[in-house]
Amino acid sequence: MATIRALAAYAPPPLRRALSGLWLDIKSLPTRRPGDPWSVIHNVGNGDHYAIGLQAVGWLKTYAALKSGDAVLDIGCGTGRMAHHLTDHPYTGFDLSRAAVGMCRRRYPQLTFVHLDVWNGDYNRGGSIAEDEVAFPAESASVDVAFAMSVFTHMRFGAMSHYLREAARVLKPGGRFAFTAFSPREAEAPLFDFQPYDATSSVVDPRSPERAIAHDQQALARAIAQAGLALVSFHKGNWATPADYDGGQDLWVVAKA
Repeated sequence: MATIRALAAYAPPPLRRALSGLWLDIKSLPTRRPGDPWSVIHNVGNGDHYAIGLQAVGWLKTYAALKSGDAVLDIGCGTGRMAHHLTDHPYTGFDLSRAAVGMCRRRYPQLTFVHLDVWNGDYNRGGSIAEDEVAFPAESASVDVAFAMSVFTHMRFGAMSHYLREAARVLKPGGRFAFTAFSPREAEAPLFDFQPYDATSSVVDPRSPERAIAHDQQALARAIAQAGLALVSFHKGNWATPADYDGGQDLWVVAKA
């Protein structure tokens, strides 16, 4: 197992993610539930698939006022951690991983999943769609609650700004968009060693920026306003102390006026 971890640290991003996923799968064997996706196929991070999805849907209910019957858009749906807990909603999810979308379609045939071959430096280097040209698979003003969990932490600032504009387009008036990000402030003690990257962002690995990106909080607030969205609430995650909610990344909730 130590060999797998060592190889993952130095491998190119696609192989690194697969090896890291294999390591997570091996660790999860004693507690895996039947049907849990294999991380070696699409690695979306550590932890209990069911419990993390339930926790994140709880954030939507608590902070983004998600209620029964709301139409939702899952931006970066991965292997369906949140979809599992949203089967009673009008739901559309999309992801750049064909394997993950195929897995979701098999597990949740009553929901809508869309594969978009979006380029990403860490997840999909062969993608045919530029991140700043993505059109979300939803009609304008059709979504009550959109969310992007651990998506902007792997996107450069310009691409993230485009996603904010797309979220504003698809939201109904008064609709909410909840997303997580690393958004540093002064006088914090972060768990990760972010290095300056450009005028708005810092990264853990300059060789592979999308591995983990932090965006300046004030710059992100300006991008939100420029997209036509208004801040509802901000919650500091436990990636940097002090935290004020139980998530690992900062949680932003914004709304369309």
